Amino acid sequence: MAQGSGDQRAVGIADPEESSPNMIVYRKIEDIITKMQDDKTGGVPIRTVKSFLSKIPSVVTGTDIVQWLMKNLCIEDPVEAIHLGSLIAAQGYIFPISDHVLTMKDDGTFYRFQAPYFWPSNCWEPENTDYGEQ
Repeated sequence: MAQGSGDQRAVGIADPEESSPNMIVYRKIEDIITKMQDDKTGGVPIRTVKSFLSKIPSVVTGTDIVQWLMKNLCIEDPVEAIHLGSLIAAQGYIFPISDHVLTMKDDGTFYRFQAPYFWPSNCWEPENTDYGEQ
C-alpha cells in the first residue's frame, strides 16, 4: 500500500486511542489486576467460601486486596491502599458481591474480579438488548 493512501499503520503512526489518557490509566490498572490474579507469582488468594445454604466461588476479601496492594506496590498507609482499591473498583475491575457500593473495604467483604471482556479498555458498550425494556 502506498504511503500517501491514508492508512496510518502503513506509515507507523500509533493508534491515537491507545495513547489517550484513559487508555494509559486502564493499561496500568490492568497490569495490577493481572498480577493480583496470578497465583504463581503471589497473587491475591482466590477461594470458594461457604454461605448459609450455598457456596460462593472465586472470591477475594477486601483485606486480602488491601494487603496485596500495600506489599506489592510499596504502599505504607492502609488508607492509601483502600483508596487505590476503591478507584480500581470504581473503574469496574473489581466488584463487591454482596453490596453495590463500589468502594473497597479493609474487611471480610467479598469481591470478584471482572472478566477481561468487560474491562473499560475493550471499549465495551452495552446494547439495548443488555437492558430490560418495558
